Amino acid sequence: MAATGVLATLVSPQGRRAETLAAIQALQSAAADEPGTTLFSINEHRDEPGTFSVFERYESDAAVDEHRHSPAMQDFREALIALGIRPALTFTQPIDPA
Repeated sequence: MAATGVLATLVSPQGRRAETLAAIQALQSAAADEPGTTLFSINEHRDEPGTFSVFERYESDAAVDEHRHSPAMQDFREALIALGIRPALTFTQPIDPA
């Protein structure tokens, strides 16, 4: 099983940075307890406050599927809908050092 990475970029609506960050942090907290999650790092763009990139790494595609179908992810989706956010997702395959 190969590790899988996910890069999610979310842009909070004007004046709703705190709500956006709270939703991401709630998902981060839940992901920490999910088997197969090895990284969930929230980063805010220096030159674009309220724009967040979340770096995620999972042990396998199965772990990604578990995360995507978790109750915490459903809550997160509902929060994003309420905020009017549609994240940009990029799925990656980590390359080990040569």
